[in-house]
Amino acid sequence: MKNKKLWILLGVVVVILIIGAIVLQGKKPAAQPLANNTPVTSAPTTPTSATSTPNVPTAVNPILKDAQVVVPGANPITKDNKVVTAEGKPTLNNVSPMTPSAPQETPAISKESLAKNAKVTQITASAAGFVPNSFTVAAGAPVTFSVTSIDTQTHVFAFYDPSLSAVAVGIGPGETRAITFNAPTKAGEYIFYCNVPGHPSRGETGKMIVK
Repeated sequence: MKNKKLWILLGVVVVILIIGAIVLQGKKPAAQPLANNTPVTSAPTTPTSATSTPNVPTAVNPILKDAQVVVPGANPITKDNKVVTAEGKPTLNNVSPMTPSAPQETPAISKESLAKNAKVTQITASAAGFVPNSFTVAAGAPVTFSVTSIDTQTHVFAFYDPSLSAVAVGIGPGETRAITFNAPTKAGEYIFYCNVPGHPSRGETGKMIVK
């Protein structure tokens, strides 16, 4: 009889423990949903300052500020009538053609684009010679001339005088190119010719008269 009561008591204790465990489990706070269902992400990083420098206008070389170009691709002419390089340095007439300090011949251009340009002396080259075969310029003044091949041959306009060794224009058949340079300060006649073997002897010569 005593054993029976003991088992009943143990059973009641077990039931009470189970009920207590269930009650404690029910009191655990429910998991809280994230506000606005925002997913968890790593902590935001602080934006770093931009490494690139802001766009700063490139300073204009004061020498080139009011410079003019007679033909696109030719050297600029400053306000005081000095022919300069793209960097604003005076060009040199006594160096090798097309070197950085020499006056630069232009890329091939349209002869028609020069038709109304009164600042350009236009010269044609052919087996018959240069036309015109002479022109006059002021001593030390900026000079721009173009050369056009009007036949099927290549021609190279150049001067004999070494003081003008940098002033040269090479043209292919039907091409037109131009060049801008300062005329010599010494008055006189400067002979030009076609620097292709055999061409001067057939009459491809002329003169630039400096006054």
